[in-house]
This record gives sequence, C-alpha cells and structure tokens, in this order.
Amino acid sequence: MTFTVDGQTVARLRRGATARIEVPGGSHVVRARMDWLRSVPLEVRVDEAAPVSVTAALTEHSTTFTGTFLRPDTALDIRASPARA
Repeated sequence: MTFTVDGQTVARLRRGATARIEVPGGSHVVRARMDWLRSVPLEVRVDEAAPVSVTAALTEHSTTFTGTFLRPDTALDIRASPARA
C-alpha cells in the first residue's frame, strides 16, 4: 500500500508494516493506494503536541465489481486517530 501526503509519496508498506513520517504542523491531505484501488482524500490536522496516527485497510467494497472497477475510491478505508505515545 502506498501512502501520499499532499500528493507526495511518503511510504510504501506491506501488510502489517508501519512507518513514521514527520510533516510540518498544519493541515495535510493523506491518501492510500494499492494497485488501482484508493481511498478518498483525508484531511489531517497535525500538531507537534498531538501526533496523529493514520491507518488504511481494504473495505468490503474492494471485492465487488463496483468497488474494484467502477468506484475504486471506495475500496480502501483511511482513518486518523491520536497517536499512541
């Protein structure tokens, strides 16, 4: 799975892998891609005092014709949550 921040590739990860990416504080747009499947853009607000964790996973739509070919932006779910210390 490939992760982009503000349109720039920041990580290519295998299943279960993690990466720590440092970005300047402020708003950033994060996306996940895997082959032609992708997530919707996720706006994330980053603050040095409150790090953010982003995760992505396949959805149930990733195994359907519609999700795979007609609406590939529904195939990956991306979420942000407060990072663990």
